[in-house]
Formats: sequence, C-alpha cells, structure tokens
Amino acid sequence: MKWFSERIVRARYVVILMVTAITLLMLWSLKDLKVNADVLSYLPEQDPSALLFNRIGDVYGGNSMVIVGLSGQEVFGYEMLQNVRQLTDSIRAVRGIGYVTSLTNVLNIHEGEYGIEIGRLIDEFDIPSDPDVLDSLKAYTLSRKMYRGNLVSEDATATLVIGTILNGHNHADVVDEVKSRVGGLPFADMICFGGMPVTLHELSRIIVSDILTISPVAFILISLLLLAGFRNIRGVLFPMLAVLIAVIWTMGTITLSGFEITMLTNTLPVILLAVGSAYAIHVVNAFFGEQQINHKQAIQRTVAYIAVPVVLASVTTMLGFLSFIAGSYMLMIREFGVFSTLGIFYSMVLSITFVPAMLSVTNQKKSPQQQVSQGKHVFERIAEALSTMIHHHKNLMLAVWAVLVLASIVGMLRIERRFDLIDYFRKDNIVRVGEDLLAEKFNGSSPLYVNIKGDVQSPEVLRLMSKTQDHMERFDYIPHSQSVADLIKQMNEVMGEGNIVPDDEWKIVQLWFLLDGQEVMDQLVSPDLSEGVIQAFVTSREMDVLREIEQTFDAYVAQHSTEHYSLAYTGIPVLLKRLDESIIRSQTYSLIIAMTLVVLMVSVLLRSLLKGLTAVIPIGITLLVLFGIMGLGGIPLDIATVLTGSITIGIGIDYAIHFISRFDEGIRKGLTQKASLERTIRTSGRA
Repeated sequence: MKWFSERIVRARYVVILMVTAITLLMLWSLKDLKVNADVLSYLPEQDPSALLFNRIGDVYGGNSMVIVGLSGQEVFGYEMLQNVRQLTDSIRAVRGIGYVTSLTNVLNIHEGEYGIEIGRLIDEFDIPSDPDVLDSLKAYTLSRKMYRGNLVSEDATATLVIGTILNGHNHADVVDEVKSRVGGLPFADMICFGGMPVTLHELSRIIVSDILTISPVAFILISLLLLAGFRNIRGVLFPMLAVLIAVIWTMGTITLSGFEITMLTNTLPVILLAVGSAYAIHVVNAFFGEQQINHKQAIQRTVAYIAVPVVLASVTTMLGFLSFIAGSYMLMIREFGVFSTLGIFYSMVLSITFVPAMLSVTNQKKSPQQQVSQGKHVFERIAEALSTMIHHHKNLMLAVWAVLVLASIVGMLRIERRFDLIDYFRKDNIVRVGEDLLAEKFNGSSPLYVNIKGDVQSPEVLRLMSKTQDHMERFDYIPHSQSVADLIKQMNEVMGEGNIVPDDEWKIVQLWFLLDGQEVMDQLVSPDLSEGVIQAFVTSREMDVLREIEQTFDAYVAQHSTEHYSLAYTGIPVLLKRLDESIIRSQTYSLIIAMTLVVLMVSVLLRSLLKGLTAVIPIGITLLVLFGIMGLGGIPLDIATVLTGSITIGIGIDYAIHFISRFDEGIRKGLTQKASLERTIRTSGRA
C-alpha cells in the first residue's frame, strides 16, 4: 500500500486526466440511454407462461390492450354515442393498433326478418337519436352479458373503447399517439386510460422523473451533511465529485453495453450516492485525521492505511450485490446485480486513486486538521460518552437490542407478498384513476387466456371451450369470458335449437360460414383453425387470487388435456404470480449467498473466522429489524422492496469492517479496550 500510495501521488495528473477522459466518453454515451419499464419483458425466455403469452400475441393479433374509458354522462344518449364513435375512429387511426372494439363497432348476433343477422350493435354511420330507440338499445345492451361490464357499465354511465396493439410495435409510441389523438378531442376531460401498456408507459415516465429529481436531492443532502461534518470545501467536493463520476460511468456502461434502464436500475444513482460516497468519505476523513504538516506524507500515509479497509469493504459490498445474479429468476434483478457491482467497483477505484490525486494537487498552507478543529471538541465529547456507555453498560444495550429483535420477529411474521404495479402510483395519477374506474364499473384490465389446441370446428373442442368458460366464470373475479364457442351457441339459439354447441359438425361449419370475415374471429381462432383462445379479464390483483388461479387451472388443464386436444393458460395474472415466486426466490437465495460470501471474505481478509462472524452480526440484526418494520408497517415484499435485504448486507457490512479494522489497530498499538473504542468512534465512527 505504501508503494501504491507513492505511485498515486507521483502520477496524480495522469490519474486526473484519465478519469476526465473516461467521464467525457461516458457522458456522451448517455444521450442514447433508454428506459424499459416492462417488467414482464424481463421474465426468462424459457418461461412457458411468457412463451405462450407472446405466442398468443403473435397468432391472435396482439395481447396488449390500450383501454380508453369515457364516463360522466348517460352512455345511451345521442351525443355520448357520437363521442364513442369519434373516439373509436381516433384510436383506429393510430399506427400499431390492430383491432378496436367499442359499442359502435362490436359484433351483434340476433334474429332478423330473414333468420340470423350478424351486424353491429350500433350503426356508426346512423347513430339513433330517438329517445325510445335509445332506451330500447340500452335495455338490450345491458341484458347481454358480452356487453355488460365489458363495454358498458351496469349503470350505463361509463363505456370503454379497447385497442389491441399489434406485436412488433413499440408500446410506448402507440400509447403516446393514442394520448395525443384523444387529448385533442372536445370531450377529453371525460376520458381516462387503462391497460398494461399505459401502466408501463407511465412507469417509464416516472422512472425518468425520479432519476432527474431524487438524485439531485440526495446529492445536495449528502453535500450539506459533509459540509457540516468536515467544515471544509475539499471534504465536500472530492467525495461528491468521485461518486458523481462513478454514477456517470455506471449509467454510461449500461448504455454502451446495450442495456436499458429498468425500474430497478433507475435506483442506482441514489444507491451509489449513498454507498460510493462512503469510500471517498473514509479517505478524506483519514487524510484530515493525519497530524503531519507535510502534505505529501499525509496523503501517502492516508492511502497506505485506508486503502485496505476500503477495498475490503467494497469487495464485500460487491459480493452482496453479486448475490442477485445467482439468486434471481428475473433478468431485471440480474442486471441490477451486475451494474450495481460495477458501480461499487468504480466508486472504490476512484476513492483510492482519483480522490488522493485531487488532494495531492490541492495543497493548502493551512492544515485541514486546523480547519475542522472548531467542531472537534463536541464530537470528541460524544465519542467519549458513547464509548463509556458501551463499555460500562454492555448488558443493558444487549437487552435493548434483544427486545428490538423479538419485536421484529413478530413483525416479520406479518409481512405480505404483493405484486401490483398500481400500488406504485399516486391516487391522482392517470393510471390509478383509470384502473379504479375499470375495477369499480367493469371487469378489470388484466387479461387471462386459455389456449386450446385442436380442431376448433369440432363439437368436442367447442364444448370443451364452453365447459372451460363455465369453470372460469365460477370464480367471482372472472365475471366474463369470450370464445368462438359463444358465437356458435348464440347463432344456434337464434336458429331455435338452444344455446348449446350443435352435435353435428356440418351444422357448425354452416354457422361458421356466416362468421367468416368478421374481425373478431381473428382474435379468437388461428388462421388454420387448429386452435382457439378463450379471453377473459381478472378483476382482482390480490396474491391469494393469483395463487388460486394457478392451482385450479393447473389441475383443470392436466385433467382435460387428451391426445386429441390440449389446454394451456397464461395472462397477466399468471405472469405476476411468476414474478411473485421469483421475488421470494431472489430474496431467499440472495440473502443466503450474500451472508455466506461476506463471512468467508471477511474471515479470510481479517484472518479470523470469529471476526468474520462478528462483522455480520450487526447486519443480521439490522435485517431482522428492517423486515420487522415492514411487517408492522404494512409494507409488502414486492419487486421494489425485495432488494432491500441484500442491499443492506452490501452497504452495512462496510461499517462493521471499518469499525473492526480501526478497533484492532488501536489494540495492536497497546490501547485499552475503552480507549480503542473511543478512538474508533471518533475516527471511523465519524466517517
């Protein structure tokens, strides 16, 4: 370390120039930084549910829907229906929208003068204005299950226009254009939005906003704290400059490697501000603690001593973050583990190279120790009081922590598991407003699909579709489903033979002929008629509901699949359940791996298994208290909070390492335990 410190001082200008050049390169790359908030896109490519979900999108014209709600007036009025028609036309004109469904273009099968008539519920070119006709239309529409709760609310005060995004089109661009077109309509104040594409698009916007607002706030707060602690401009400037460069390097690396910002990696700037600044703070604090007047020797002694605990602390922190790679199911969590580890590495390198180089080129005539002496007396009194209390009241302190741990264990047992993206939005956000309307007046916005492979014109397959729909709709949270079997049954009923699937395949083919060319058929059956899909919406996002769907549908699929036809299911609720499983798996694996690696690494580097175990005791207790607070405070374990455990290990281990390292140094110098404790609190404790 002495050799290393001498080289840093000697090559200080080279170090500064190299750091400046790399930083400028990384800054230039940030112009291409992109955001991807679609958590579903980070499921493993081999996940069967994700594969089926994407395949349904390819075969049936898309699986992502932009839902636009129109509310605030009686739907079945001439003016309101004109608004629905205009809204439908506006969404239909958006590039990337495949199908649009609304009251003014939805299919209607009914008995006409000459038998079966297949047309539209409302003629968009001849919207009725007669009150009696509108009342009759309202009564008919609300009597049909396929419309009620799907396109119009039961109280007829809200209606939906649903646009399906074609696979291969950028969802964000489609949502932007939909909002742009709809925002220019004269009744825009009556409109709200829903659907997963809208949710993810708004989440992307918030991620960018968070990066641009929270990071500067964190930067300012840490800077003010350093200014109050060091009372020296270099004590503020150099640590913050080093961590700012580390953030730029990390975000630049994400861009240059072709990755995008996710709802996890967007937290990296703030995490690195907290973690990365600590390394530089320890370096500056150690430098200010040196008593030599010789500036060069002060830097060399600082680097020679502090580099080892800084490197040790950073390595253990990196191990904590690397645990996400081994323990995670989602690609998004793995990416977070990789880039957070890189960010820590950058912070460590800059702390022991760039910061000493900057200190070396900014020599001051007045000793930095003299400049902070005004605040030293109070802090030393605090350190002395703390060390005395700890030394003489060990049992009392242990008893207090024991009570905290017991309370935390009680809290841990109350932790909920939840994965609901809607929880991340404020109540007045457009996503929350739209989803609240869909939950209150409609059948929800989370699509669920059952894919049935087999000859869809055969009575057996159509009956299986109908039976499967009956199974689905026995659950309160699946109020309605739709398949081609519904259309065949409706037509058969109009023919006077009952609302059932005909026994004769020839009859089915005849009825099918009347449906050919209808837009809805492309959404329900494959072009070669070898498979079909049942579409439904799930009204609940509770984890118990998602678990029940998985359990009951697994059993149903296994029971009803034969050599002639097979069933499989997927959808947003299923994928969210997969994400929930990955959350628990990631949390469990990453904690076990992180704690194990930290104990091993600290034990090897400090040459003592006891010290390795001692270093993780504060982290273990902190985790208990952390999860206890989450349980007692009603904070769920979800995609955001799942990271807190391993992040706590990665960050918190630094404090124990610095404390143990400084305490051992005092003991080796012949100090008593109390004196060494006081010295440790005054130096490493201060940092």
